[in-house]
Amino acid sequence: MAFTIAEPCINTKDTACVNVCPVDCIHLRKDEDGFTSTFQLFIDPDTCIDCGACVPECPVTAIFPNEDVPENWRDYIDKNSDWYKMSREDFDAKWSEHEVATYVAKASTEGVKAEGMVDGFDYAANGLEAPAA
Repeated sequence: MAFTIAEPCINTKDTACVNVCPVDCIHLRKDEDGFTSTFQLFIDPDTCIDCGACVPECPVTAIFPNEDVPENWRDYIDKNSDWYKMSREDFDAKWSEHEVATYVAKASTEGVKAEGMVDGFDYAANGLEAPAA
């Protein structure tokens, strides 16, 4: 069973989990193309070796073994898998409405976190104030 990164990662994108993964199955890294335009990080279920090294590193408790993903976040299992199996265009077509709604809801209550900012996202149109760069 692989691990899944769920909803708490949105508006956070802390990469401590990336740094401890022994098989490089968590993306995107901060220096990787596309990092600034994604809402969260993802675990490749086909590469993950189920070591669990990433779990204690996550500051927002967003990483779960698939069998322990809370019921209300079970769709993140498919979302993580889709990130690696679909083109970016197809992924965005399937998931962007869900991502935007979740991001706006979290940012409305928590504020927009600098590390969670998403390039190309229209903050003003979504009623949010982006932090100064």
